[in-house]
Amino acid sequence: MSALADPSPDLNRRWQESIHRERRSRNLAFDYALGLTLIPLLPFQGYYTPRLILVLLLLAKMLWDIGRIWDFTKGQDPLAIAGNLLGAFGAVATGFLVWLIFLGLGLWLPGLGSFNGAAGLFTLTWMLGQATNQFYANGYRKARETR
Repeated sequence: MSALADPSPDLNRRWQESIHRERRSRNLAFDYALGLTLIPLLPFQGYYTPRLILVLLLLAKMLWDIGRIWDFTKGQDPLAIAGNLLGAFGAVATGFLVWLIFLGLGLWLPGLGSFNGAAGLFTLTWMLGQATNQFYANGYRKARETR
């Protein structure tokens, strides 16, 4: 009973470090989501291919930065890898659904349809960042427990 009441300083430090990494990663995903939201709102007509390339590069950079926060922890089991892939697929599907919802709402509420790309990209980026964060966090915790 006393082991539960008085955790070791090492365990407490590891928990604090994990929470700090979790917060940094979540804030990073939110910052990227806000930044990518601005790309469809740029006042230039056309230029869809450069915008798409910029979005893909920034998404890859976000995933790289989240991995760097968690020190690119390896050792996840196949179920965690499948969960991350399903999370990425769910992020794309949900981003597309939000884009469609805003497109449909724009038919009845003028002006709202112009935000469909921004809303879809925010949703995609946020969900992709959170799926990647959970993937690395679970591997990090598993690696820390074996030490």
